[in-house]
Amino acid sequence: MVTSGDLPGLNLPELDAHSELGALGAVELSHPTQDLDADGLADTVTTGTDHAMQVWTDLDHDGYADHVTVVDSGGDYSAWEFHHHSDGTTEWVRMDGGHLGGS
Repeated sequence: MVTSGDLPGLNLPELDAHSELGALGAVELSHPTQDLDADGLADTVTTGTDHAMQVWTDLDHDGYADHVTVVDSGGDYSAWEFHHHSDGTTEWVRMDGGHLGGS
């Protein structure tokens, strides 16, 4: 399991919009700092490197990221959700991706 101590800015190196997250596993968010869904509870950590920004969100407040959006310095982005399957397996599934801007 990855913990928030392993995240970029919290030490997960070089995660960008082209990174494959499928087998990353659960990511613990020990100390969320923002309230992304305006329910009054901190649920999100924003981290970054010189090459990308990541927004990790714990929507169900169980202490683990359910969603991450990555935007890299070239304008490419990807959005991932953490899925729990009925057979007990888990994986990050890419839900969206593309390029910001006109080119």
